Amino acid sequence: MPAPASPFEPIPRYLSQPEVTRLFAVISDARDRALFGLVYLYGLRVSEVGLLLRRDVDLDRGRITVKRVKRGYWSERPLFTAATDLLAAYLAPRYLLSDAPLFAGRDGALKKRQIQTLFVRYREAAGLSPAVGCHSLRHSIATHLLDAGVALEFVQDHLGH
Repeated sequence: MPAPASPFEPIPRYLSQPEVTRLFAVISDARDRALFGLVYLYGLRVSEVGLLLRRDVDLDRGRITVKRVKRGYWSERPLFTAATDLLAAYLAPRYLLSDAPLFAGRDGALKKRQIQTLFVRYREAAGLSPAVGCHSLRHSIATHLLDAGVALEFVQDHLGH
C-alpha cells in the first residue's frame, strides 16, 4: 500500500456499521437505496455507479458488470444477496431498456453532483457528521471488510486497486 503523501494527510473518513445502518434506514426511495447500496457493497466511486446501464445487472445469473474509472477495466462480479434484493425492489415495477442508465435522473443518467446532493440529504436526515461524503461509503466497506478479517488483497481487488 502506498505511503501517504504527507505525514499530515488525514485518514479517510468512513462510517461505522451502525452509522451505515442509520443511513439506509432513512432512505425510503427504492432507486436511492439500490444506488447507495451498490456504492457501499461494491466500493464504487460516485462516477462508477453513474456509468452503470441496465444491461450491466443480470439478476437471473446473479452478476453485475463493474466499470472502474481508474485503470479503465471492467469486471463481472457476483451479485451479493443484499444487492440482489435492493435491485429487485427497484427494478420490479419498471422496465428499462438494456442500454438505459441503471440510475436515471430527469435527463439521462444521474450525474455525479446529483448523487452527492442526494447523499447529503440522506446524511443530514440520518444525523451523521457533515465530514462524511458519498465517497466515505467506499472507505466504509473497505474498513468493514478488513475489520471482519478479510485479506487485504481481496479488499484491494474488490475496490479495483
